[in-house]
Amino acid sequence: MDAESDLESHPGEGMLLKNPRSSVATEDIRLWRYLYEIPPSVEIRVPTAHERVDWVVPGWVCIYELMLKDGMRFPIPRLLRDVCDHYEIAPSQLMPNAWRVLMSLESLSVRNGINCELGEVLFSYYLKEHDKDKGRFKLIARVGRAPIITYLWTNDRGWKDRFIFVRGDLVWGPRGPGGISGHWKATSRDFNRALPSGLIAEEQTRQLLDIAVGERDYRVALSEENLRVSRLWDFVEERPDLMSGRINIPSAKEAKLMMKGAASSSQREKKRKRVVLADTRVVDDPEAYKLSKAEAVSAAIGKSHSTGSGEPSPGKAKKAKGKSTEGGNSVVVPMPSDGSVYSDPSFVKDATEAFLLPADRKRLSEIGPVQAAEWSCAHAYQEKRNVDLTACNTTLRKSNEKLTAQLEELKTRNEELSSNNNKLVDQNARIHGQLDEVKEELHVEKATSASLRSEVESITAEAQAIAVNAILSARAELMAEFKKGEHSSWDPDEEIRTWERRQTLMAGGDVSEEEEVEEAALAAESLKQKDDVAPEQGELAAGAEGVMPEPEDVAAHEDPTAGAEDIARD
Repeated sequence: MDAESDLESHPGEGMLLKNPRSSVATEDIRLWRYLYEIPPSVEIRVPTAHERVDWVVPGWVCIYELMLKDGMRFPIPRLLRDVCDHYEIAPSQLMPNAWRVLMSLESLSVRNGINCELGEVLFSYYLKEHDKDKGRFKLIARVGRAPIITYLWTNDRGWKDRFIFVRGDLVWGPRGPGGISGHWKATSRDFNRALPSGLIAEEQTRQLLDIAVGERDYRVALSEENLRVSRLWDFVEERPDLMSGRINIPSAKEAKLMMKGAASSSQREKKRKRVVLADTRVVDDPEAYKLSKAEAVSAAIGKSHSTGSGEPSPGKAKKAKGKSTEGGNSVVVPMPSDGSVYSDPSFVKDATEAFLLPADRKRLSEIGPVQAAEWSCAHAYQEKRNVDLTACNTTLRKSNEKLTAQLEELKTRNEELSSNNNKLVDQNARIHGQLDEVKEELHVEKATSASLRSEVESITAEAQAIAVNAILSARAELMAEFKKGEHSSWDPDEEIRTWERRQTLMAGGDVSEEEEVEEAALAAESLKQKDDVAPEQGELAAGAEGVMPEPEDVAAHEDPTAGAEDIARD
């Protein structure tokens, strides 16, 4: 059956960039079944070397070991199944904290008698695809909603290569897989849309939030004690010898290493101890195994300080109460187990003389037993320790000097950064001050501009009024002259030329001084002629009162009855 599934398996949609193969071995399955209480009705399949977690393996569903370590048992929990069914994803596509939230909600709701369904889950949480690990999904608390499950501050590592494939009726339970896919695929559902559950979901969520924060800790909610009274472990038999407290058992890989370590320790204990004396002979006598470490060291020191003849003098042998070995190059000195180098100077003197050269023995015999104790093995050990501590202190001192130099460098760098920061703060303050001044000046300029605009509008209105009055006055005068018959002195052509020159002058055109003088003379002469002809025309007008001139004698003018607005517009 496994061979057929292996032939049918094929790569999925290839969403994962980092997709390690499974590190689970076939020999781990038996341990998994015991540790995670997987019943025999659930078939377990170890992935092959080329199969990955997102592969399509018909009839099988992928499960991570971390899900089982967190307390998941078969059948797959109801809320976990409902979320996967709603979003059309596989259970292994959820991140660890997502399945922890779902299992904790189900455990809390059962123990506190609160109805928690998919609507209540999506009322407080929504699904979001991982930013870097595409294809995996996180369960995020909605904005403005308090998270129900707390203390999800985990940083899981090394779990993505610990997965297996399972199948069986107990995997999904009585409800079956439904529309859940056993393999990875992209989902088209709207992650952020909540179900239309309304006030019911809000009330159920409020009841869950009323539970103490400590009980809503996922570590408490998924403890063995709480899991056994929830629906998550309905098909799990109680085994008090397996674990207690929170589900924090080692993985199958860790347990395997622990078993290997225990076996290695046992083998090492069974090996025969070998004691090598100073003459490089291996003692195979079983009684030699009973030598303590101090006795072995004493024997080694005795060899290194033996005389050149290889046989101690009778006096030395008597004082040391020792006996030579068969080769004559080793001295074994018996020492009481409760002896001390400082409690009994005579004993120390007798014991150490067996290790001394003649010159040293003579000098120590002269200084007395108390001073001789200072030359004992304990003193040599202390000297050795002093040498080791001195070397260690030297290393630590060099390391301390290096760290001190680095600290000084960091302090200098910090001072530079502080100085630069203070400069930037001052510069920023100056820029803000200048900006405030510019804003104030701009405000004043705006006020001045508004005042000037008002004055310009007022002057423009006055100029328009003056222009209209001037036009009306000139027109009235012309009409009066025309009515009186005094228009015979009018020279329209000359007036038009004068007006054109004036327009050219006002437009900034070039007008010679002669033209200006000529224009002034013509204007003066025109006024004089008008004054000379006025009496005569007055008499004619008196004699011909009521007679209007012919149309041919009148230039083409605007309607005398035109309004002031038309005149101003012209």
